[in-house]
Amino acid sequence: MTTVPAPHAYRHQVLRTLAFGALPRFTALQREKNTLLSAAGLTPYAIWAPAFGGLHHLVLEASFPSMAAFEVEHVASKAVEGLAALNAAQLECVVPGTAEDRLQRLGLPA
Repeated sequence: MTTVPAPHAYRHQVLRTLAFGALPRFTALQREKNTLLSAAGLTPYAIWAPAFGGLHHLVLEASFPSMAAFEVEHVASKAVEGLAALNAAQLECVVPGTAEDRLQRLGLPA
């Protein structure tokens, strides 16, 4: 018997701590990135930004049906014109040493 995985079995999270006051710029840049990703047929990322004190802990999140699907989109995103420049601009908003990414499997087959 073969078990079919959940439609979105993997979650990619991009975790960043932003310098105070950088949240509006970072999120505006992410909206631009999401527009480019969507136009290229790729998955845009949701923005979660709870504020704590003088820093902003931010999470970008997207779900994928498989690790292979994530890999295909990751490679394809490298060819999207303008995306690398937006990534670089976002990194200017990030507190050095705080960038972290996670790729999580959301469930195991029954």
